[in-house]
Amino acid sequence: MAYSRILNPRNLALFSIASLGSGYFMVKSRALSDKQRTRAEGDYTVTVDRSGGGI
Repeated sequence: MAYSRILNPRNLALFSIASLGSGYFMVKSRALSDKQRTRAEGDYTVTVDRSGGGI
């Protein structure tokens, strides 16, 4: 009965919330990095200090 302290309903609920939350943030960060990568591939704008401006 050593596991009865660890596997009580409150601890299982906390563990499931933590695992679902970490999975959500992992998927969210991966989607954000993919979005930034696709934008960077098609974006040809340059900053003002790199523009070379003028003739």
